[in-house]
Amino acid sequence: MGPGADGTPRRVLVVSADMGGGHHATGRALEESVERHWPGSEVRWIDTLDTMGSWVGPLFRRVYVANVQTTPWLYEFFYAMLWRHRWFATAAKSTLAAWAGRRLATEVERFDPDLILSTYPLGSAGLSWLRRHRLLPVPVGAWVSDFAPHPFWLYRDLDATFVMHPAALPAAELAEPGIAARATVPTVERRYYPGDPQLERPELGLPADRFVVLVTCGAYAFGAVTEAVDALLAAAGPIQVVVACGRNERLRAALRARGLPAERLLPLGWVADTAPLVRAADLVVTNAGGATSLEALATGRPVVMFRPIAAHGAANAALMGLSGLSETCSTAAQLTALVSARAAAGGSGGAESTAVKEYLDGHDAALDLPALAASAPPAPPPAIASGQIRPVRRAWPLRPPDSFFLHVQTRSITQQVGAVITAEPEPGAAPLTADVLVERIAAALPVLTTLRRRVVPRGGWLRPGWVVDPAIRVADHVHEVVAADDAEQAAALDRFWSEPVSLRRPPWQLLVVRRAGDSGSAGCTLAFKMHHAIGDGLSLIGTLDRILETPGRRTPRRRGAPSPRSRTLKGMAFQASRVVRGMWELGTNAGAPRHPLNRELTANRRGVVTVPLPTEQVRAAARRHRARSSEVLLGVLAEALHRAGVADGAAPDRLRTMLPVAMASASGARTAGNQTGVVSVDLPVGPMTVTERIQRIRGDLHRRMDLGEPHAAAFVMRALGMFPAPVHAWMSQRVYNSQFFNMIASYIPGPLQQRRIAGHRLTAVYPVVALAEGVPLGIGIMRYAGVTGVCVLYDESLRGIAGPLATALRSAFADALAQGR
Repeated sequence: MGPGADGTPRRVLVVSADMGGGHHATGRALEESVERHWPGSEVRWIDTLDTMGSWVGPLFRRVYVANVQTTPWLYEFFYAMLWRHRWFATAAKSTLAAWAGRRLATEVERFDPDLILSTYPLGSAGLSWLRRHRLLPVPVGAWVSDFAPHPFWLYRDLDATFVMHPAALPAAELAEPGIAARATVPTVERRYYPGDPQLERPELGLPADRFVVLVTCGAYAFGAVTEAVDALLAAAGPIQVVVACGRNERLRAALRARGLPAERLLPLGWVADTAPLVRAADLVVTNAGGATSLEALATGRPVVMFRPIAAHGAANAALMGLSGLSETCSTAAQLTALVSARAAAGGSGGAESTAVKEYLDGHDAALDLPALAASAPPAPPPAIASGQIRPVRRAWPLRPPDSFFLHVQTRSITQQVGAVITAEPEPGAAPLTADVLVERIAAALPVLTTLRRRVVPRGGWLRPGWVVDPAIRVADHVHEVVAADDAEQAAALDRFWSEPVSLRRPPWQLLVVRRAGDSGSAGCTLAFKMHHAIGDGLSLIGTLDRILETPGRRTPRRRGAPSPRSRTLKGMAFQASRVVRGMWELGTNAGAPRHPLNRELTANRRGVVTVPLPTEQVRAAARRHRARSSEVLLGVLAEALHRAGVADGAAPDRLRTMLPVAMASASGARTAGNQTGVVSVDLPVGPMTVTERIQRIRGDLHRRMDLGEPHAAAFVMRALGMFPAPVHAWMSQRVYNSQFFNMIASYIPGPLQQRRIAGHRLTAVYPVVALAEGVPLGIGIMRYAGVTGVCVLYDESLRGIAGPLATALRSAFADALAQGR
């Protein structure tokens, strides 16, 4: 759902990257803050580099490490160019922003967040591009995990950029004039807090009578770490040097090879929780000034920067020194002298201790996230708000699977998906009216771009595009009908599904059907539809979910960063072979049997019939037949079609049925995009038992799935988009008709938890599928809470079999429940 009535973000997206450990560390701290402020909100992570391409992360990490260790002069040159030449910074940022933004678009759209938190520069760049080009409507904040910001960190299109000290604000304004920068304190996890070193050391096995110096230089442990160790070992006094080597096993092996006792030199490998180690130290030596320094400052440990790494490391050290928060040693002799003096003083205090305390006490970080979440959605640019022609140039192209459904639409065959929903009031609830729904949708609309999208032509050979309509009136999309009886209600629903959604405005509509004289004590029926170009059945669920009241957490939460994507050559070869096998299957079994069911559709005259089935009984039937619920229901559908007489006379005894298959997880509850493949299954409609039908369908379906038919169909949908728009349209129209399938069926595993809206409990959801040329029958099935809803959408020419088919569905299901093993 969208933000709660109190403005609570229910979906928070963390945009980070596996580049060292600092960006993920900041992300974990922000996730902790979300949990404190808004318990129950869902947090999801995106790794920017993984999203940009499976090869991008490894390449960028190699380049970064090589620049710091081998060619620091090149890194310094690039860093200096960013500051000295605005044109260079603008060009570099714009190029990478467009790359990252286009790749992030799908992920952001899939999760549909209420709040976005970025901890990585390229992630912020991509989000800035999305804000400019696609009017990203939710609050977006960026956290600079370096002490000193540089131009690549900063984008004024974002709602807030948080720097780690007030001294960094002038640099941010200089690098990006007009940026909404705010100063905060170290954004670190709560486990990094000030404490007594002597309380931590027994658990870590560290001596209580030594001056402990922790050398920690991030996950890669690069830079002059060996030189720092040499300088510290040369210092006078009882000093223990603890080195956090991170993932640098070569460094750890070299230090252990020295053979020194642990009370003098203790090299450690990867430490999952460094907070106790930092608190146990008297002094922290580092060289980058990123998350490691922030964690040390948050625990109140004094920080010494030794031979800072090139570019941003040197800048961080300079600004921390100017702020009185650290000291910088450029030579080994300086570090030896400083540590000798500190050890002789017998404590960890220093001139910077007061500055660190004032720094930590100078800002209430608890205010950062609520202030960001309360930010108003960005206003549309004047050219868009004034209705000029320029919005078309700002349109972003529809994905090929989405534009496919624009191309196959005709005057008599509208491509719209939706649902019929029954609702019952809870005690004391007011009537569910159009006005109530308008208010509810209007509240969610600022962060729900799905319902603000409008299709625009882009001209010539280009695919159509989307723009976000800034002036949508919800009341134009929500209507109400008062019906005297069941017949009037059925007629109202038939009219609703017969009328196409307008493409001159955001293509969706909602209808409320109430009974005459209803004072709120009786239930009502809702009908929601949107153009198929917006999305598929899973998108429909996600969109409805954003409007409804969803109690509790939606999915299990997982703390921390996303798992890296693993794409091996073996895995890629397997996927490719599956597509090839699926293409062969599609090619050799392409044609559908000629069937009298298929006919030219009546222009915009449709009817709907709904049949509720108890979900527990569906599961019981599945167990009896040792099949999936979807397979049992397809068998029941085949039996009902047989009983309704579709195979009478010379008609073929099978119906080629197009069955959409989700190609992406529904856990994100996305609200836009068609991400489905298709598998064709032959429903046997000749004489046989229900059990025989189920088993035959199960075997046919498993064979086609194993051969990769859905993957091949999804590949074809994407590949068609490589052609110019007119060619794409011509080819789409020739593969989506009765030559290839006789009917359409869709099974959607909807939410198990019951939804509510404005005091009304939704009791059943019946999905409505779109028809195709020559295909006048579509069956939608959705499992929702305790009811599995079956919805029959038919062309007017099939009205004579609609009633018998609904009756046959009930009796066929009863037989399926009684039969089986």
